[in-house]
Amino acid sequence: MHPSSPETSKLKLCAQLFMTFTKIAPTTFGGGYAILPVLDREVVEHRHWLEDTEMNEITALAGAAPGGIGVNAAGLIGYRIAGLPGLIASIIGISLPTIIIMLVICLGISKYSSHPLVHAALSGIKPAVIALIAFAAIRMGRRTLKELFSWAAMSVCALLLLFTPIHPVLVLVLGTIAGLVVEWMKMRSTSPPKSHRHKHKYQQTSHHS
Repeated sequence: MHPSSPETSKLKLCAQLFMTFTKIAPTTFGGGYAILPVLDREVVEHRHWLEDTEMNEITALAGAAPGGIGVNAAGLIGYRIAGLPGLIASIIGISLPTIIIMLVICLGISKYSSHPLVHAALSGIKPAVIALIAFAAIRMGRRTLKELFSWAAMSVCALLLLFTPIHPVLVLVLGTIAGLVVEWMKMRSTSPPKSHRHKHKYQQTSHHS
């Protein structure tokens, strides 16, 4: 196989995906949303694999799909960049370090769970994780909340989650339906009335005849 063949290029790209996600995987400590700022910086700003709009779409899909948002985002990014091999390489890369870390924690938790230093470390990690999640929300909000509908949908969904027992999946469904309805209304308002379309068609037929 020639070094410059497409197969070699894709293999090299899959290796880069694997190494990239292996490097940033430990930042998922505290929840999948904590990985989003690191993922965004690495994929969009550093390696320029995706544009901002593509990353926003992937983040939205990863959050709406079942499973952890970090693994979902990694799979979608890998598939977008290198197809199915990229998806597999990205998921293995982001999952392997987490599995190893969890094995180490499980082996040592029974012995060191009550140690004061462990509690002190966790008390510092929790606020840092909250800051990462807030940073990801603000960063994504700056790119997404650019029109009245986006602000209204975000506000309504936040109020529903904060003050009602509604399931988050239902909030996603409501947001999806609202987006489809708004887009349908835009398409309907921009399309010409039916009578005008028939009149234009009649004029074209008369002109050709």
